[in-house]
Amino acid sequence: MSGEAVSTPNAHPDPRGRRLESWKEIAAYLRRDVTTARRWEKQERLPVYRLQHSKLGSIYAYTSELDSWRDKQALGDATDAPAAEADHQPTKIWRARRGLLMGGVVLVGLLAGAYLTTHSRAVNATRPKIRSLAVLPLKNLSGDPSQEYLADGMTEGLIGRLSGIHNLRVISRTSVMRFKDTHLSVPEIGKTLHVDAIVEGSVIRDGSRIRVHAQLIRAATDEHFWSEAYDRELRDVLSLQSDVAQSIARKVEVTITGEEHASLSSARTVDPEAYEAYLKGRYYWNKRTADSMPKAALYFE
Repeated sequence: MSGEAVSTPNAHPDPRGRRLESWKEIAAYLRRDVTTARRWEKQERLPVYRLQHSKLGSIYAYTSELDSWRDKQALGDATDAPAAEADHQPTKIWRARRGLLMGGVVLVGLLAGAYLTTHSRAVNATRPKIRSLAVLPLKNLSGDPSQEYLADGMTEGLIGRLSGIHNLRVISRTSVMRFKDTHLSVPEIGKTLHVDAIVEGSVIRDGSRIRVHAQLIRAATDEHFWSEAYDRELRDVLSLQSDVAQSIARKVEVTITGEEHASLSSARTVDPEAYEAYLKGRYYWNKRTADSMPKAALYFE
């Protein structure tokens, strides 16, 4: 090999541009790391030359050829670009698009939230206030007809507690009991009783525990807007009635005085046997028949 050719490789301007004589120089020119440049040589045909038995190094490349290769890569399909460029170096355009997309999602979320809040307030503002309600006879779902007294007793207890609220008109037990096991719709019952809302529910007895499910319905529209289940021991039945009454009062948004709140929330434990005897006495007393009155007196005693 001629010593002259090797000793002065850049003596004259080369049309192929400046000669880069190491992977470090090539990678720096391409603004990538050495690993990426080596991979491009193998996978993307990066124009790199190799010298054997040369003191100048084992590889070299020309800047003009690198520029030409890079231009060809840019003209190709974006999906054919070097993997490292797509994976490790997102372009400014992609970053801008991603930022705009995320900003758009946040903006849409904020606008949707504002709309739902405003719409909900507008709907609530147009709905008439609930100033009257009727507690329909709770259904006995225990599967035991002899437990009917318990469902009637819970109905009467709720009516009694809610009737203590001064600005809420509550229909009497006598008026609502005629709708026991009725097939009339809620709007029909509401129209008959002239009330804004209806309380429906059920009672299940399981040994010493009772479970009460109650729900509030707008009488005019048949819209269910509250529902809850309560599970207690029989000795805590008064506490259960208190919880149900307080929940209903909160949902209908009536103003309650301090004395009324204390009355609604007051509860005490009772002797289960004594309470059952009292409810059975009330059950037979309300029948007002010749046979039922002696039974009522017996249970009251």
